Amino acid sequence: MVEVKELWKHKVGGGVEGLAISLDGELVLVAAQDSVLHLLDKTGKFLWSLPMEGPITSIDITSSGGQIAAGLKSGAIMFLDKSGKVLWKHDTREEILSVAISRNGKYIIAGTAGNSIHFIDSTGKLLWKRKTEGRVPSVAISSSANYVAAGSDDSSVYFMDNYSTNMGGKNVWTNQVKGKVKEVAISTDGFYTAASSSDASVYFYDKLGKLYWTHKLENAIASLAMSSPGDFVVAGTEGGAHPGQVSLFHKNKGLEWRYITGDATVGAVDISSTGAFMAAGSQKEELFLFHRNQKLVWKQQVDGWVDAVAISPDGKFTIAGTKKGHVYLFDNSHAVNELRGKTEDDVNLEFNLFKTPTRMPARQGEKAVPAAPAQVAAAPDTDDREETSDSAVQPGMLMIVDIIMLVMLGMFAAVGYFIWDKKIPVEAGVFMIILLAVITAILFYLRNSVTKSIRSRKRRKMH
Repeated sequence: MVEVKELWKHKVGGGVEGLAISLDGELVLVAAQDSVLHLLDKTGKFLWSLPMEGPITSIDITSSGGQIAAGLKSGAIMFLDKSGKVLWKHDTREEILSVAISRNGKYIIAGTAGNSIHFIDSTGKLLWKRKTEGRVPSVAISSSANYVAAGSDDSSVYFMDNYSTNMGGKNVWTNQVKGKVKEVAISTDGFYTAASSSDASVYFYDKLGKLYWTHKLENAIASLAMSSPGDFVVAGTEGGAHPGQVSLFHKNKGLEWRYITGDATVGAVDISSTGAFMAAGSQKEELFLFHRNQKLVWKQQVDGWVDAVAISPDGKFTIAGTKKGHVYLFDNSHAVNELRGKTEDDVNLEFNLFKTPTRMPARQGEKAVPAAPAQVAAAPDTDDREETSDSAVQPGMLMIVDIIMLVMLGMFAAVGYFIWDKKIPVEAGVFMIILLAVITAILFYLRNSVTKSIRSRKRRKMH
């Protein structure tokens, strides 16, 4: 296991109920059991501490850390700025079970114990409200709020489209699962949704509601998180008849691996932006860091059950909160730097989650998923990832290949003329024609490959 460094440890009143971190890892939001909301910087300095009007049930923070949302047991949704100033309060009169804020800070989604989903803009205006047949313990929102997902005790996963309805919240699909929905997660572009249910199953959908796969674990699922593009999902299970474990899933393959953490429940998990690193905390008072290809990176003993964790988008920092009220910050940068080259695909850890690929690749062995109909068309929820240097080179390469092929055709004609004119022996001429044919075939293959690559990029942009 690689080196890990504890940067700081603080005590807050009561246990830690929730944690959230800004995109750059500079700000840490902490909800404490004594109904106080804290904002700290990366050095461990308390920027402010603000008492709320009752227990805090859920929190979230924007990418920049400029806006904060907090849901209260009293039914209030509080919206604050970076300085701790309360910008507005929206009273739902129903206990808030979950809140999520869009990364641009313009919209908030909340699920309540009163069987409802509330969608609010940054001015505090209720844009829409949807009723379900059960409590709504989990909600998720895409980067620009074009799509939202919610999980309910009525055994349903709900997916709402704001993009084609001018933030009207049209219910595009509702899928039934076995057992109550415990948690939902959504990719930043809204193309993928994951859900866990009380029957210990994980479900993975695309934005058309198509079920890619489902996987049943040995014990009930206590925690769930998804990487920004939706490529990876991590889940932590309860202890009991079977030991607690951390499981990693791939969007196309399903279960990649699982790691047994011990007898205790894995009550909290989080995953870095690209899905390269995962943090998990257990009720055995242990904190874990995993790499998606190398599994366990390090394990650290802490003081108290770990039921709240957060990892910075680049994977370099892990925050943990315990039931005894301790908040820890660990430096993972040594592990990130050491394992960067061991990640199978691109681990250029992005610091702008608004640049995630808006694509929907087919599962192995299946036809490509068709383009979404108009009501769920691909939204500009996130900008396309910047093209690599290869995409700029390919059109020029295609032109060069075409020119060379024209030259080859000219050489074919020249060799044929020289054979006819008896300026070269027939045997030599035939040999030259065969050689030119081989080179031309290679050029045809190269041209076809480049053309397919360019068309593939265009299709991804269209989707």
